[in-house]
Amino acid sequence: MANKVPENLIKILKEIGETRESSLWDCHGTMVVYHKAIEKIANHLRITFDNPIVIETDIKNKCVAVMVRGRDSNNEAWSIGESAPYNTKNSYPYAMAEKRAKDRVVLKLLNVSGDMYAESEADKFSKKIIQI
Repeated sequence: MANKVPENLIKILKEIGETRESSLWDCHGTMVVYHKAIEKIANHLRITFDNPIVIETDIKNKCVAVMVRGRDSNNEAWSIGESAPYNTKNSYPYAMAEKRAKDRVVLKLLNVSGDMYAESEADKFSKKIIQI
């Protein structure tokens, strides 16, 4: 599905006043959704999240893993978000773990998980603007 954006995502982006150019980037054939767009989508679809469940916390070594459950009007999904020196250079491991978990839940609820990835997954990606 390289470079292909699911129609349901295109429709939702239009509904929230975003475009492919403002919300997505192509990372060598992997489509990535900016975190700001995922937050707008979650708000628009009234996705709610339970408080995170902390699975691992080692602030001294900047290692955090949390589980987050979210739901929209029809479905429920959960995911793990992790942050550690081997997968991010971010200095805020709790915030990164939460961001990753929530982004993954939203993509699951949109049924695009695996076809689209969140910007929060992209520490090692190099940005390349998509061609429409």
